[in-house]
Amino acid sequence: MRSDEAVLIEVEHPAALGRALEWARGAGCGGGRALDDRHAILYCDNALSAANRLAWAPGVARAAYGEFVGPGDLRDVSRAMARLISRSLTGGERIWIHVEGGGDEAAFEDYLVGEIVSSTSAALDPRRPDRLFEVILAGGGAFLAHGYRRGMGGLPAGSEGTAIALFSGGRCGAQALVESFRAGFQARPLFLELGGATPPEGVRRALMAAAILVSNIVPSGGRVLAGYVPRRAAEALRGGGWLLHRFLAEVAARAARASGDRAVFAGISPEPGYAEVLRAYWEAGSALGVAFVLPQCCDAPRMPADEELESILEGHEGWSSGDLGPAREGEWSSGDLPTIAASVADGLVELRAEGEMARHEVLDGYLRERARLEELLEGGDS
Repeated sequence: MRSDEAVLIEVEHPAALGRALEWARGAGCGGGRALDDRHAILYCDNALSAANRLAWAPGVARAAYGEFVGPGDLRDVSRAMARLISRSLTGGERIWIHVEGGGDEAAFEDYLVGEIVSSTSAALDPRRPDRLFEVILAGGGAFLAHGYRRGMGGLPAGSEGTAIALFSGGRCGAQALVESFRAGFQARPLFLELGGATPPEGVRRALMAAAILVSNIVPSGGRVLAGYVPRRAAEALRGGGWLLHRFLAEVAARAARASGDRAVFAGISPEPGYAEVLRAYWEAGSALGVAFVLPQCCDAPRMPADEELESILEGHEGWSSGDLGPAREGEWSSGDLPTIAASVADGLVELRAEGEMARHEVLDGYLRERARLEELLEGGDS
């Protein structure tokens, strides 16, 4: 029975499988076919590299690289898998085999273990194995996983419409963006530079991180939104966390309403002042008729590994306004902040993030627009 080096993808929801196969073809994998409603086998030039890329495909919960045998009769497939595993044994090893999927795990494992034990000197040891073999049953065949990459899972991108995710360049923004794609939205991260308060390094890190995330998830060309907040607003927003989040929510809600987005995502850290921050987003959403989704952020956003992205996110705090606290009566509505937020939303620039150079092109594109935005929103005063 034939065995081939391949990539096995597993989706969280059956609706995502067709889109994941399209995504895989765009990533250079050919010969893809569905094994059942949640698994597909792909043949790629480099299985490990392909698994790294496919882990970013919306809907894919796991991308494993290894060898597939089958399809065929359960006993025949187990014999073929036993030969495949036996070829990698050198003699006398303690091994353990984990079989999952397909509904016939127990029978397949019995056949497989019997074949290996009878034809090799390997000993079964579930407590301290020298080698652990993971086998996934799907589509009448068996997949021996040499390794796998955890994917985002969720629904197909765009199946629920479009959304905006507030993105400061830290882990909370990364989590909000990932959660928006997991929820089935075609999302755009929105970064706002607080004029005079956001250091140049913060702008660079945030835009590069946004571009990497979007280009990983949407290789055909995602979008990044960026805007400039004038200094007179940035100074006022230092008065408290409630004001900052109310302002961010206002800008995002206005941008979402103008472009027909169905929701705005914002990652919120559950720290002192959490209830006041939630109230800031609730008030903006109520005033402008926009739905906000506010996932709690944690140290490890549910997203695939990317070393460059990790190095950019590491230690980056994002927006900061000092101590969180409730707004004083009339503090938001009596100032110029609502008017400034409307102007910032009207002046947002949309940047295309596509390909290997996306992180540089997005940053360069914003910097080219920045002088125009600064002049427009600062009112000619620098």
